[in-house]
Formats: sequence, structure tokens, C-alpha cells
Amino acid sequence: MLTARQQKFVEAYALDRNAARAARKAGYSANGAKVTACRLLTNPNLQAALAAKEAELAVRLEIDRETVVGGILQSISAAVGQGNPGQAIRGWVEVARILGLDKPEAARRVLSAEDARLRAKFEGMTDEELMAIASGEVRKGPANRHAADVSLPERICSVSR
Repeated sequence: MLTARQQKFVEAYALDRNAARAARKAGYSANGAKVTACRLLTNPNLQAALAAKEAELAVRLEIDRETVVGGILQSISAAVGQGNPGQAIRGWVEVARILGLDKPEAARRVLSAEDARLRAKFEGMTDEELMAIASGEVRKGPANRHAADVSLPERICSVSR
């Protein structure tokens, strides 16, 4: 449940998406409006109320993503026609944001069986062993030692055999 001021914040924020201004309109201190707005936007109850308000506004105004993007594309065409590349670029940035194209793509690599074995070996090594690899150290020892006594470079080489 939201307080009266939190509800006023939701109403104001849903209209112009300016959190500090919405905090001031809701009656919070102008001096700490940015901090208060940031705190309010992390409140799960407020987030739910905001999502509901935005959905209500979209239904009431008959606006969906396609309508918004279409309007921005028309504005981009008008900006290009008027010789205003800055406005056109801002329009494209907004379209990219709406469509989620402004975020980097997550790279995903599938490991081969050999890669998976190497990864498992590296994950099983101590920090000292990993630092020995990084520094290029090679430890030599007696030929008849147990597997636990094998030096790091020798352990790595044994993976590929």
C-alpha cells in the first residue's frame, strides 16, 4: 500500500518520467528530490503501482509500442526533411531504447569437450597454481611423485594427452 505522497509521485512520474520533478510535485523536499526519487523508484510496491498506472494510461490513450515507434519514425522523417540531423539522431536513439536495441548483446560461447576439461582443471587449481601459470613459473621435482605433487604446467600439459 502506498502513502498519499507516494501515490502522487506515481501519478506525476507516469506523466513525464522525470523522477526529481515528480518527487517535488508529490510534496517531497526540493533539496533532496533526486535522492528521494531514487529511493522511491526502488520501492517494489511503488514499482507495481507505477506499472499499473502506465498500463492504465496506455489503454486509456490507446497507445502501444507500435504506435509510439510509428510516431517517432514520422518525426525522424520530418527532421530529415527539415535538415535537422540532430533531431533525427535523437529520434533513432529513442526508437532503439524502446525496442531494447540500446543494450549490448550477450555473447555466449559453447565449450568443446576439451575446453570443458581445461576449464574444470583451472577451476580445481589453487590461487598459487594459477599465479604460477600467469608468471610462467615451472616447478621441477622428482620423477616418481604422486599426481598431487605434479607441477602446474605439467598438469596442464597432461590435459591435452
